[in-house]
Amino acid sequence: MMTTWGKMAQEGWTDWLADGGYDIAGTLKFYNGRTIGKGKATALLGAYWHKVDRTLFGQAADNGYGLQRWCFTEYGSDGHNLHVHFIAKSPIAVRPCCAVLNALWANMHKSTADVAHNWITPIQNTRAAIAYAAKGTQYLDTDAIGEKISHTNAAGMDLGTFDTEAQIKRITSRISNRQLNEAYKAMEIQIMKTALKLQAR
Repeated sequence: MMTTWGKMAQEGWTDWLADGGYDIAGTLKFYNGRTIGKGKATALLGAYWHKVDRTLFGQAADNGYGLQRWCFTEYGSDGHNLHVHFIAKSPIAVRPCCAVLNALWANMHKSTADVAHNWITPIQNTRAAIAYAAKGTQYLDTDAIGEKISHTNAAGMDLGTFDTEAQIKRITSRISNRQLNEAYKAMEIQIMKTALKLQAR
């Protein structure tokens, strides 16, 4: 019975988010997800998403503007490897946004994984990407971390009115050209690998 209810929960999340216009799927990993600890992980993830929101929206982030995202905490097949899956809606061009998100996380702290081990790409198959990100919901557990770091913008917020040049300045002040190029290279490889996985289904 639990398996049936759990499957229904996951399918419910997938159905609900599938029409939300999400275009990025990602996985944020730690250098060692088995030793990071929930407290430190939560603090790093909170600081990261705050930095993402300030990078993309400047001081407007203090007024509730942020990257629209749903985050789901997982612990791997052995139950000890903490990492976070997410889906997001990019307020800028999708590929640059993916690279920015990866570069910011990879260079956040010595405990965060490098760009090759995170996985942040444009969504190629909406339902498959959301189902994968939300697969942990089948266990019907409370996700305190995911709930804390997810963000939805209030109805009526227009994210397309922000000054592009100001956004670029904020991005380049936080990420070097080398870091951004490394993130782009990792993203292109991951896009290819994702496409191959989808074709093999």
